[in-house]
Amino acid sequence: MRECNLSKRAVLIFIVIYSLLVLFLLSITPFSYSEANILFSREFNIDSYIVKLIYNYSINVELLRLPFFILAIAILYLYIDLLKDYFKEFDSYYNLAILFFLLTPGIFLSFILVNYATLPIFLTLLFIYSYNKDIKSLEVLSLVLLLFTHTAQFVLYIAVILYAYRDKRFWLVLLTVLLFIIIAVEAKYGVDGVPKGHLVELIGIYAAIFSPLLFIAIIYSLYKVSIDKDRDLVWYISLVAFVVSLILSIRQKIKVTDFAPYLTIVLPLVIVSFRSSIVVRLPQFRKNYYTICKIVLAVLLLETLIITFHYPLYKLYPSSSLLLDSRIYEVKDIANSLNSTNNKCKDEIGSRKKNLYLYYGIKKCD
Repeated sequence: MRECNLSKRAVLIFIVIYSLLVLFLLSITPFSYSEANILFSREFNIDSYIVKLIYNYSINVELLRLPFFILAIAILYLYIDLLKDYFKEFDSYYNLAILFFLLTPGIFLSFILVNYATLPIFLTLLFIYSYNKDIKSLEVLSLVLLLFTHTAQFVLYIAVILYAYRDKRFWLVLLTVLLFIIIAVEAKYGVDGVPKGHLVELIGIYAAIFSPLLFIAIIYSLYKVSIDKDRDLVWYISLVAFVVSLILSIRQKIKVTDFAPYLTIVLPLVIVSFRSSIVVRLPQFRKNYYTICKIVLAVLLLETLIITFHYPLYKLYPSSSLLLDSRIYEVKDIANSLNSTNNKCKDEIGSRKKNLYLYYGIKKCD
């Protein structure tokens, strides 16, 4: 990787190993707080419905996560197909874009755990795929299904309205305006509140989801594309999601997971910006760019390894800040201990842990 690239063979081997690793972690990682909240959520959304449907027939954690793993495979397929619009198949930048996507901490975790991000990422990529191929039925289906996901889908609708109007697809503008009005009735996010430092917190969480250096590259690529005026659908969706989340966070605390799925698709533009910065320079002046690329990849790989070896790291250095909340192991151990003595209740259960204990069949004692 002298010039920060991978061969076709290397990237295929990496995808196979990565998939096996995800399956392994999917089977050994205890049920998490966010998964328990999805399972026992009272809101109607597709994610919760799927998990509850499987839970009614089996409490096996692997089966609960299996549909989301299948969706993850579909996401990878659609993402790879999207890359063909930007790069020649299996050239160095094409392979690099795949590697960046798979090693992004937020993507890696979304492939392992039941979460609210997987389905929106899939539907967003499906919409882009159908839009580029002009498959109207899939365009409508993906946009309508997004109504029933637990995210800020209105940012995608805004982006589609703007881009479809520019592209003179007026039927799609009308459809998306209608869907936007339906979402607006719920008014999940308002414009009230006062500045309280939520913007700084938002930036910090984005940096954790994407890795700090990669997040900086994402901001730069969004800016660079806006200057170059080569603005495609991916740019519109990513920029609207990012800007709207920043604006809303000035006065209120927002859930980054509501907006992050629509920003993950920007990674091809990051690699395009990297490529354009490389090709305009003579070979002797490209070294610094390759070095930066290798540093970003090294950090992404380190974060992936931290997630992979989270349990042994937790045993050596008990902490809840290693990208995956280590307290899920404690809850599982306590619940198993209580179940072994046929005790189905616990005296002290915090509100945050309530649903996770409930998953293991433990309730708060009366």
